[in-house]
Amino acid sequence: MRFAPMRFDGMSLRHNPEKLHISGSDHVKEYRSPCCEADSVSLGRELKRIAGEGEFCGADCIEQYRALEKMQIKAKRAKLALPHMQPMYAYLKELELTAKPMDNVLSYRFVFVEAQSPRPEAQGTEYYLTVSEGENLWDISYEYGVPIERLVALNPHIPLIGELSGGERVRLC
Repeated sequence: MRFAPMRFDGMSLRHNPEKLHISGSDHVKEYRSPCCEADSVSLGRELKRIAGEGEFCGADCIEQYRALEKMQIKAKRAKLALPHMQPMYAYLKELELTAKPMDNVLSYRFVFVEAQSPRPEAQGTEYYLTVSEGENLWDISYEYGVPIERLVALNPHIPLIGELSGGERVRLC
């Protein structure tokens, strides 16, 4: 199965991912109450780990790989957009060539680890954000920690949450 391309820090990985594995879990503690009934409490969720394999294709495949390698060396958290998932902030933790480079094809393996959002939650009674081209309400929801349902309610003028125009104003709170 071919997935839609993924993006990391503005770089579109056109032919990727070829394989994708996403893991993460919720930490739950179970205990018995004095009334002998079992109960549980959520201790929070573990950050996601996104592993996969991909290919760079074309005459510039080595340059594409090196650009991704530079992002790994910087160890910078950046927005990661994956097929059929809400974008998240992540670090590129591992990057490895998996096969001998062939003409115009380079195979590799990657591991991203989810990071916390770099922006604090919006404060105040009314706060608006002017969006950039390519952003959507899912991105904004994750980045600012505002539930998507709340963003939709605050922005009835936005008909499609997955499509925003550059320069459009979005109310956060």
